[in-house]
Formats: sequence, structure tokens, C-alpha cells
Amino acid sequence: MGNREFRRLNEEDLSRVLQMEKDFRSNFICEENARIFLANPMCWMVACLDEGRVIGFAYGYELNRLNDIGNMLYIHEVGVLPEYQQQGVGKLIFAELKALCKQKRICRIFLFTEKSNQPACGLYESVGGEAAHVDDVAYFFNLLDI
Repeated sequence: MGNREFRRLNEEDLSRVLQMEKDFRSNFICEENARIFLANPMCWMVACLDEGRVIGFAYGYELNRLNDIGNMLYIHEVGVLPEYQQQGVGKLIFAELKALCKQKRICRIFLFTEKSNQPACGLYESVGGEAAHVDDVAYFFNLLDI
């Protein structure tokens, strides 16, 4: 099982994040953007490190709110390497994420997934997530040809 650590990554973890390009998938991480992301306190990456290697992560963005009840955290992506799935890594990442958010007085974490992604839905429900309105629609505005 190795020596596992769960924590928020920072600028000192750039080499670990760059390794994720090889470990998770290609066209995932650009060095300059990763450097900017890790330096920005409003950008979050919480990871599970096994012997210093990222084996699972959740990354997203802290969003300011106009009221005074606390910011929200939007999780853009969650991933666990296939050989570490079904071992509680995702649950522990969310436990760390929630603890860090409570320390910072972040009032809500939210994310989007497809109903057909049963493993993801099962994880999010098992860590206390509640599915919102079944009639919500997400709109995307693509501004570049990619």
C-alpha cells in the first residue's frame, strides 16, 4: 500500500503534477498553466500521494460569493488511477477536501457529473453529496475551436 498522504498541492509540487500528464492521460497538463494554477490560492488540487506519486486527485476553483456566508468550491475533475480504484482513495480525498474547506469557511462544494457515471455518483453520494434537481441543464459556450 505504500506511504499515503492526503493534502492540498502547492507550487512545490509542480514536478508531481507534471508527472500526472504521463500517469493519468496526455493533453491533461501544460507546465506553464500548472505553475500558474498551483500559485493561485483560489485554485485547488487535493491529492492522494503514494510514496510521493499522485495516485488520486480532485481539482477545482474557489468562487467568491456576494453574501457573507462563505465562498463555494467548484470541483472540475476527480480522478484515481485504475490500479488504486475501489480502495477508498476517492473517499479520503473528499474527507481531506471537506476538512480544508471547513477550515477556510467555504460553505459549499459542488460539481457536475453524468447520471450514467454510476461509479462517480456512488462515490459522491457515499461522501455526503446530494444530487440536485433532475431537470437542471448545463450550458456551455465554446469560444475557441478546440
